[in-house]
Amino acid sequence: MSIRVQLSCKHKVIAEGIAAVLRTHADIHLVGVSDEDLGTKILCELERPEVVVVGVDPRRSDDVALTRWVSQLTPRPEIVAFSTDCDRGSVLQMMQAGATSFVSTQSSMDELLQAIRAAGAGRSYLCPSAGAVMMDSLRRGRVAAPGAGQLGEREEQVLCLIADGYSSKEIARNLQIAPSTVEVHRRNIMRKVGLHKVADLTRYAIRNQMVRV
Repeated sequence: MSIRVQLSCKHKVIAEGIAAVLRTHADIHLVGVSDEDLGTKILCELERPEVVVVGVDPRRSDDVALTRWVSQLTPRPEIVAFSTDCDRGSVLQMMQAGATSFVSTQSSMDELLQAIRAAGAGRSYLCPSAGAVMMDSLRRGRVAAPGAGQLGEREEQVLCLIADGYSSKEIARNLQIAPSTVEVHRRNIMRKVGLHKVADLTRYAIRNQMVRV
């Protein structure tokens, strides 16, 4: 079954190029393309896409506001943000606004396709540049998060790596623990915070500032 995808990008040349590639993939159904905010909102309400790919400049308040608006739709689509800016502040700002995946415009088209497919499956995705930024934040430490005190130290580490888009095997390798132990921590985290989708766990970690900017 194909993923219903909507593309929003203010740069027409970029939008047309991405759209042309997306239309060649059988597992992706491009329901619409818009180069301005109002058109994006109208398309979202008419087409109810599963994934919205948004070209953003985190320094522009209207791009952040559009991302936040899309994230509040019901049913809620997954949001893949792609941007020229890939610093800690930009990545975290877009994820706080509701994006669950982030891809740099320096990434390949294959990276964007991976992000779309991950989003369609309810998973978060960070391109290598954004992932490195988030890992750096994790190494620098975290600030206490409202509601996060119920999680143990290891559970917080696992949650942050989940938010970074790491699989259970990758988390196990990073933390030098067994994959089965990661799964136990994952189940405990979901039970404690009352969330059961990776995308929701990602939003929880980012919005509760479990990664320091």
